[in-house]
Amino acid sequence: MFALISSILFAYEKVPVIIPFKSGGELHTFFYCFNELSEGKKLAEEIFRVKKFDELAKGEKEKVLPVPLGTNVGYYDHAIFCYGEEFWLFDNRNGFLWGRGMLLSEPRN
Repeated sequence: MFALISSILFAYEKVPVIIPFKSGGELHTFFYCFNELSEGKKLAEEIFRVKKFDELAKGEKEKVLPVPLGTNVGYYDHAIFCYGEEFWLFDNRNGFLWGRGMLLSEPRN
């Protein structure tokens, strides 16, 4: 119940996520989750210094991974993930995160 109320009251939420690797191991990271693309653009520019957010948002996305279970990611329409030199924008559709990414000129963590 709190997660649902939080998603309504706050523009975004920083959600801890564990992404398992197919070859074994896992990546512990954060997704910035939000419902409005305008909020995602603001996050991308202010936190990660990414200026080409609109290009990612307009481009075709592919099915990347299931919505991480046990997290609040599923309560939001979109998420941003940044690790090292990769920046990803995801749409939450049908229990999966559909995404499109780009390489950055330098790592952002």
